[in-house]
Amino acid sequence: MSTIGDALKALRDVLLLQKEVADLKQSAVAQSEQLARLAEAHGRLRDRVSRLEGIIEGAAMASGRAQQPRIEG
Repeated sequence: MSTIGDALKALRDVLLLQKEVADLKQSAVAQSEQLARLAEAHGRLRDRVSRLEGIIEGAAMASGRAQQPRIEG
C-alpha cells in the first residue's frame, strides 16, 4: 500500500475506535441510570418489608403469641 493508503486506513481505524468509545460511554451511562433506579426500588422494597414486619410483630404481640427468644446452645 502507498503511504496515503496507510494514512487513510489509520484515520478510518481512529474514527471507528472513536465511535466504539462513544457507544461504550452511552452504554455506561444507561447502565448507571438503571443501577440508580434499581437502588431506589431496593430502598422502597426494604421499607415495605420493614413495615410488614412491624405489622406482623404487632399482631403477634396483640394476640399474646409473641415469639419467644431462642436459646442458643
